[in-house]
Amino acid sequence: MKIGLLMLLVLFLVMSPDGIRRSLAARPSIVNIGAILRFNSTIGGVSMIAIQAALEDINSDSTILNGTTLKVDMRDTNCDDGFLGMVEALQFMETDVIAIIGPQCSTIAHIVSYVANELRVPLMSFASDATLSSIQFPFFVRTAPSDLYQMDAVAAIVDYYRWKIVTAIYIDDDYGRNGIATLDDALTQRRCKISYKIAFPANARKSDLINLLVSVSYMESRVIILHTGAGPGLKIFSLANQLSMMGNGYVWIATDWLSAYLDANSSVPAETMYGMQGVLTLRPHIPESKMKSNLISKWSRLSKKYSYSYLRTSSYAFYVYDSVWAVARALDAFFDDGGKISFSNDSRLRDETGGTLHLEAMSIFDMGNNLLEKIRKANFTGVSGQVQFDATGDLIHPAYDVINIIGNGMRTVGYWSNYSSLLSTVLPEVLYSEPPNNSLANQHLYDVIWPGQTAQTPRGWVFPSNAKELKIGVPNRFSFREFVTKDNVTGSMKGYCIDVFTQALALLPYPVTYKFIPFGSGNENPHYDKLVQMVEDNEFDAAIGDIAITMSRTVTTDFTQPFIESGLVILAPVKKHIVNSWAFLQPFTLQMWCVTGLFFLVVGAVVWVLEHRINDEFRGSPREQIITIFWYGADLNIFYTASLTSILTVQQLDTSIRGIDDLKNSDDPIGFQVGSFAEEYMVRELNISRSRLRALGSPEEYAEALKHGPKRGGVMAIVDERPYVELFLSTYCKIAVAGSDFTSRGWGFAFPRDSPLQIDLSTAILSLSENGELQRIHDKWLKTSECSADNTEFVDSDQLRLESFWGLFLICGIACVIALLIYFFTTVRKFLRHEPPEDPTPRPGGSTTLPDERTPPKNGQEKCNCRNFISFLDHKEPPKKKQPLSLTPTTPLSNFTALEIEGPVRTHLYGYDMRALSALLLRPLPPLDSSMASSSLPSRTFYRHSLPSSAPPPPSRGACAAACCCLRAAVSRRRAAAQLLSAAGFLIAVSPPSLAARRGRMVVSLEDYVTSPDGLKYYDLVEGKGPTAEKGSTVQVHFDCIYRGITAVSSREAKLLAGNRSIAQPYEFSVGSLPGKERKREFVDSANGLYSAQASPKPPAAMYTITEGMKVGGKRRVIVPPELGYGKKGMNEIPPDAPFELDIELLEVVPPAEK
Repeated sequence: MKIGLLMLLVLFLVMSPDGIRRSLAARPSIVNIGAILRFNSTIGGVSMIAIQAALEDINSDSTILNGTTLKVDMRDTNCDDGFLGMVEALQFMETDVIAIIGPQCSTIAHIVSYVANELRVPLMSFASDATLSSIQFPFFVRTAPSDLYQMDAVAAIVDYYRWKIVTAIYIDDDYGRNGIATLDDALTQRRCKISYKIAFPANARKSDLINLLVSVSYMESRVIILHTGAGPGLKIFSLANQLSMMGNGYVWIATDWLSAYLDANSSVPAETMYGMQGVLTLRPHIPESKMKSNLISKWSRLSKKYSYSYLRTSSYAFYVYDSVWAVARALDAFFDDGGKISFSNDSRLRDETGGTLHLEAMSIFDMGNNLLEKIRKANFTGVSGQVQFDATGDLIHPAYDVINIIGNGMRTVGYWSNYSSLLSTVLPEVLYSEPPNNSLANQHLYDVIWPGQTAQTPRGWVFPSNAKELKIGVPNRFSFREFVTKDNVTGSMKGYCIDVFTQALALLPYPVTYKFIPFGSGNENPHYDKLVQMVEDNEFDAAIGDIAITMSRTVTTDFTQPFIESGLVILAPVKKHIVNSWAFLQPFTLQMWCVTGLFFLVVGAVVWVLEHRINDEFRGSPREQIITIFWYGADLNIFYTASLTSILTVQQLDTSIRGIDDLKNSDDPIGFQVGSFAEEYMVRELNISRSRLRALGSPEEYAEALKHGPKRGGVMAIVDERPYVELFLSTYCKIAVAGSDFTSRGWGFAFPRDSPLQIDLSTAILSLSENGELQRIHDKWLKTSECSADNTEFVDSDQLRLESFWGLFLICGIACVIALLIYFFTTVRKFLRHEPPEDPTPRPGGSTTLPDERTPPKNGQEKCNCRNFISFLDHKEPPKKKQPLSLTPTTPLSNFTALEIEGPVRTHLYGYDMRALSALLLRPLPPLDSSMASSSLPSRTFYRHSLPSSAPPPPSRGACAAACCCLRAAVSRRRAAAQLLSAAGFLIAVSPPSLAARRGRMVVSLEDYVTSPDGLKYYDLVEGKGPTAEKGSTVQVHFDCIYRGITAVSSREAKLLAGNRSIAQPYEFSVGSLPGKERKREFVDSANGLYSAQASPKPPAAMYTITEGMKVGGKRRVIVPPELGYGKKGMNEIPPDAPFELDIELLEVVPPAEK
């Protein structure tokens, strides 16, 4: 039986097409994996310890491999000598290993990856070269973050501090070259760039490194990226410190080689640390965990055991440890699925010439694809965090710590993660657990101590001391030479733009040498697109002048902050406006006039229907009610007046063109300035045919072309930038801008893309604008208008002419003549019917002639005497006879108040003096009982001032009530008439304050005023009953300053606080003291977080003294002279040096405890 099985096995091996095939048991007792490391490097040393630590943990864990022992065969390779390292790696591939940890070096990894693909052996490499990928090398599995992410983190740091150019120093191998290429791509995505790249070989001498650093010091960039190994990198830092390149202004950013060296080495020489102060570096982020702590705790024992006692853990130690565990877990799953470890020889690898490489000894791992699949499906938590691979074979959730070298150690100032590609002070594992937020506003790093022991962020760029002078292109203009031109005498450039540039350069913290090179012949304006193109082609280092910032130009060049606002406008001649005598009818069309009139009556009628039964203002005779209706419909005069004002203003500056649409819809020629971008803008953006465009080269050509117009060889309008137009209009006055700007641009200086000088000049231009220097330069070169004030043939916006209103005056004049004629004929008619009064004379017999006994005139001459007619006109017309009023009051007299009586309307009523009766009714009457209804009260009850002795007896209550009714009716008629007149006030003039404006104000004779000790006249309207305001006491009052019936200043006025009206507060001050700082300012926190305030009204100085002696509840009226009022400044409606009335109401005398 055994012999038969052996024969079958031999037969199978002989018949195999691939040659001899070796097979091991499904669950072998020992499984070998390999490791290709550089033993004499820091990363190689910690990797050896990490591999041994992983083997101890795996082989002692009974849940892994089920009794199979994992062994690692480690080989040393020389990374500095690429050829020897490659040979050593290939020799190692002759052994039968199922997986390889490493290689450590990117150069060796490239070679071994090709071989591993053929032998189907997975490579668990921690080489960071971004060009190593599973797409090209399927059996390459990266167990550490790729340089693709590290260089993105470096670019994020550069962009965070707003540096635009960097210098890259790197080792000249696959690791260095590919890493810097990846960095260049990352910087380009953020609109940054590497301005200077310099490589050095791994075995570079000290003198070579010194020359390298000296050349770097001559570069303009002060941000240096160092991408190399630990050995050369430390030498460069030491030499840079000797060359004073680790001081102020420099920025050094080292990739993760520096953090790996500092983490792993327990003792770093002090001079080495001193030479790296302020350096930034990156470290792959390893989250804190119990597994990590356990490995660190036994690291000291393992490092001593394997003769690396000076090494500590680093990020790469954690990655190597997890790599071994990933292989062990994959093998366990591989065996569980029935996988077998078998190798076969490939006939293609047989060496027939007897070479020393023994390629035929290399065997193919038959089930390598299965093991690779298990490795890629790994998903467990290791000491480095979550071990899981993405589709490209890289670890998921790559992240870096941003480290700042300070003193003898390192300080973490922030983190970068691929989750958002932003810098943050939040741990990456926390960010990965939250929704992504890619807003740049969330970027933040802690403060960094930079080289030179400074916390101020370096600018990252200087103007190199050995740099050649800048070649700056300047347009040599033919027209509008105030902006920029060449001085024919001195040959230098001058103008507004030149002064702005030189003043901005003077603000830079470093000197800049430059040379102006004129662009253009000076016989015509140059084309600015060509000038900007020369900056892009590096023929000029910059271009300054009146260069408009356009979208197409910003694609290829960078512009500074605009130093003057600009935009395309339309220049057109002002046409002489034909005066319209009926201009006052233009605000409304005929249809609008009709509808307005209709609604004028409808609205008034609706208001009358709603109000006439409850509002006495809407009652009375039909005439009074119609007048009231007209008053409530007269608000339309506001819109009429506004529209008329607009029409009369626009008429003064009327052009034949209203805006850009008129240009597009016309076929007439359009002018533009030679060299301006306006030509291409009109063709491309406005779709105006190029055949319609006319190039104009000077202001004189502008004026001639507009003067002749399109019908005589000119143009209908000119499209140009506003600064040129404003300069043109300062001399040519019969031309105006039609419409508004239809582009919004500015002028700036052009620089190549990502030029640091552009950033510094932009800051300088902003400083010129803030300190007023920019405006001073503007006033120096750009003159103001020289148009004569007498040149008003076309433009006369300050005056309204008679021609526009003579139709209105004609209507008013005709109305006045008709009114006078009607009045004249009516008066003549009354005069002819008039009987002159005759004095009573004794008749014969002792009788007298009574007035009603009329004797006809003897002839008509006496009747038509001119003197008698003039005398008749001068006499007051006797009142019409009316039906006697009932003396029985229908409304209790006590219900009438002073608010219902606004002053004497008629001189006498029922034989009593109405002025005295008005004074009587200024206060409410007490209620009367029925027993007193028909009796007369003493005169003191009704009269504030005693009546003359010759006055008739006081009126009864019924008479008083009737008088009040008559007064109210008369007042209502007067008020309605005043309202109607005010509604038509826009036609003629503003009427004086109506009687309704003085409602509730008591009329006080000047003789009744009392003179105070300081000469102020006052009258107590109401005697108070409360405490007296003494000198020095604090009081609260309300006051009103009234000028000609208008309340100009009042403490009762509501204030505007945070967009809302608030109730006015009483005014508080100290009696007898001089005006101080009592005016309060209130602040209110509004809904949108803003604050607003308004000060309380300012009282006159007279109020501080005249309040003395008043009692709480009292009201006092004061005549305030200008010197104690608002003086020569005035206040609101009170003009300067004007007296006014001051009404004071004393509200409270504040006790001392409340002050």
